[in-house]
Amino acid sequence: MKKVLSLAALAVLAVLQTAIYWNAHLLYQADDKTVDPAEKERILERAARIDPWNDLVYLELGRASFEVGAESLGEPRARDAAFDKSVRNLLKSIELNPGSAEAHFELAQSLQYLSYLSLPVPASYFEEYKKAAALTGHNSQVHAEVGKVLLSRWESLRPEEREFTLDILRKTLAGKDPERLQEVLEVWYLHVRDYAVVDRILPEDAEMARAYARFLGEKSLSLEAREKALSRAEFLDFISAKNELDKAQRGYEYYQSDEAASRVSSCLRFLRSIVFFQNLVREALIDPQEYAQVRKKAYLLLTEGRIEQTRSLADPDSSLEIYLALEDQPLAVAEFEKFLSERGFLGSDETSSSRPKDLQILALELSLDFKQNKYRDITKAGEALERSTFVIPDAARPYYARILGLVGDSYMKLDYLYEAEKAYLEALSASNGRLEDLMRIERCYERLNSEQKLAEVRREIDALLTPPAADLGRRYVEKARPARFDFVCDGQPLILTLTFEVSRPESRPLLTILWNDRVVHEAYAGGGSLSFSVSPVPGRNSLVLETVNEPLTLLKLERKRSAA
Repeated sequence: MKKVLSLAALAVLAVLQTAIYWNAHLLYQADDKTVDPAEKERILERAARIDPWNDLVYLELGRASFEVGAESLGEPRARDAAFDKSVRNLLKSIELNPGSAEAHFELAQSLQYLSYLSLPVPASYFEEYKKAAALTGHNSQVHAEVGKVLLSRWESLRPEEREFTLDILRKTLAGKDPERLQEVLEVWYLHVRDYAVVDRILPEDAEMARAYARFLGEKSLSLEAREKALSRAEFLDFISAKNELDKAQRGYEYYQSDEAASRVSSCLRFLRSIVFFQNLVREALIDPQEYAQVRKKAYLLLTEGRIEQTRSLADPDSSLEIYLALEDQPLAVAEFEKFLSERGFLGSDETSSSRPKDLQILALELSLDFKQNKYRDITKAGEALERSTFVIPDAARPYYARILGLVGDSYMKLDYLYEAEKAYLEALSASNGRLEDLMRIERCYERLNSEQKLAEVRREIDALLTPPAADLGRRYVEKARPARFDFVCDGQPLILTLTFEVSRPESRPLLTILWNDRVVHEAYAGGGSLSFSVSPVPGRNSLVLETVNEPLTLLKLERKRSAA
């Protein structure tokens, strides 16, 4: 008897295993994308007869019936029967596995179609979407699909349903996935276009804010909403820059030089991403003075860290030069001078004869003196240099010209105008007619009221400036591929007029214009031209043009003095 029972149990087990295998095989067959929905239904119905307790079979059968209904929209009787079958199969799947988020989601879609067609529905599609969302993680595809489907029904949702939808979307985007944001924004663009909705679901993340701004620009939507998003992104970058700077400072304090240098570089990358879109929307998220302080401190840390590591004043990335150009506080300059002196780079300040003969070091030392208002010390150093007999090598001539310029500036501060003129002319000779030195001489002649000399030097300056009308050579600018141009200016305010061509008569290219790494204008440009104001610095200035939504061809850029 026991033997018979054992054989019977083995037979039952074999049958079960065969049924499970055959059921899985049929499921696999039905998953073939080339099988049409009606054939898929027949395969899955066979699978359900073999194993009526497999919830996945009914889930797939519900999907297949839904596809049959979607393909039969022109045949009401077949359509309604297919959707009804889809609902019944999905309810069976949920009965077997109440925790299936996918089954609840598919049921919600089927119920939604039934409601569209004004057919009886056995349950609320919104409640099924809620269950699907509750049963899955925030970062899952089902969770995202629930949010997108509900967003597409935004106008018909009740207030409490809208709040639920916003909560779903906030959690969906919390993972800061730009591709998922793009999907949500496409649904928003088609069905909502309420900027307050995006404001409530967008995470506090600079790259996500920029992705939203880019989407707005590409779709030619609200310029104000775009610029506010970019302003917010820059504010978040500024917070990140400050955090990186704090970590860098602690790193240097604990002698973690490589890590600290990496943090400073990261800080500067964040700062370089800030072009002050807040100025276009008249916001004040970033204090310009605080920004300047953070930038100055970052370059100081980078410079001091490199000097400590290399025991050299080599400045491959110009961080030392940039720091000195930014620093305007005499006490801070004195601290930096002390730092250099303690490491043996600077000579004693007791007598002018102790000045180092290395012109690079001397130029640095006099720059520090000038920022500390030590004008008489600088003129004495200039006199000592004039009395010296050593030959200036070609490689050192830029430093020699810089020294003479500082000597001339110091004479100007002391009102020794003729001595300043002499130093400036020598600097000009050493620099081979550099614009900066010509402009120094111009200021000197203005104070001397030397009209003839002033006219001559202004002619030389004008010859070095970018012409009033620059032919841009029909340069083709692709979307999101900026074009950069350099302009030599005398520092006077200008109005620039850009002339361009578009590919289609109805085109409205969104142009973003940066001047010296600051955004000065952004607009949907029509009519083939655009005018904007800039405030150049004396010497070289940079202009960057970027079209956000469509390409254009640049023709000409004209400049004229601003009345301001």
